[in-house]
Amino acid sequence: MNADRVAVHGAGLAGLTCALLAARDGGAVTLVGGEPAGPPTELVLNEATVALLTSLWGEVDGHRLTGRWSRWGIDAGPVQTPSTALVVNEQRLVAVLAERLPDRVERAETAPPADWTIRASARPAGNPPVGRRVAITGYAPMSETRVSRMATTWRGWVQAVPLGDGRGFLRAVSPVPPDDPEDFLGAEIEAAGLDEWVVGPPERVVVAPAAPWLSRQRAEPGRLHVGGGVLRLDPLSGSGAGQAMRTAMLATAVVRDGRPAADLLGDYHRRLGAAFHRHLIGCTANYRTAFDSAEWAGELHITATALAGHAAQLHSRSGGPVFTGRRDVAAMT
Repeated sequence: MNADRVAVHGAGLAGLTCALLAARDGGAVTLVGGEPAGPPTELVLNEATVALLTSLWGEVDGHRLTGRWSRWGIDAGPVQTPSTALVVNEQRLVAVLAERLPDRVERAETAPPADWTIRASARPAGNPPVGRRVAITGYAPMSETRVSRMATTWRGWVQAVPLGDGRGFLRAVSPVPPDDPEDFLGAEIEAAGLDEWVVGPPERVVVAPAAPWLSRQRAEPGRLHVGGGVLRLDPLSGSGAGQAMRTAMLATAVVRDGRPAADLLGDYHRRLGAAFHRHLIGCTANYRTAFDSAEWAGELHITATALAGHAAQLHSRSGGPVFTGRRDVAAMT
């Protein structure tokens, strides 16, 4: 490792993974701050994400699913496929992983001097999301125990994931925030035909932004942004846990590498930009086939505009960051 002092801000999945990998590489690692704040949420980890998590951290406990039922599009029929996804509570997972960190990882409330600072929290300002859609999440009694269910309505899409204890985790995505989130989530469950398995009203309902977002601040001399500090993916693509770990792996590889700093930072910046571009293409393809309302047309228009801008950067030699020489400033083209 070129730099032996690494300060990691944020103790979520991305931050903990950075701390773990940097410590394994021999760095003197300080983890700054506590667990991420926010309402309880459940992560549905697909097979690839479970394999990645296990390779980094070892086995983790959760509720194992056996199938996935989906109906995408108003006129589409349901499709059920086998699935070995694992459902874990994010807060419990973070607590368990924190206990598995090497003893050499220090904890601190304020950051000490460091050769590299890795930020896994606190979204940088001035980076608008690609759209206005929101996720409405909650919990409800659920008779199903092993099969997750997902379907579209004319307003959006809704998902019900069994937790194995008689409850289910619910999520609906809407292009506009609802006036009454609890009523909206219950109505969407009914409109999607999932009330056969969701057998009670939603509780602990929370509304949060769901539109994709990518920071313009991704890499600066001596500083990298990872996980929720650099991007947010549409929940249609999953929990984001896999992306959080992959950005952490990429960031610690930058810290480990011996190439000139400008080359490394530019490569990191472009890799995240390319991944986000592919994500927007996938969102467009899926939402275009399912919705034709004016609200979703607006979401697709915003996404098309963002894609055009990202495509221009990806195919331009000036599509990476321009470093000014200051540690805290990187002017992005």
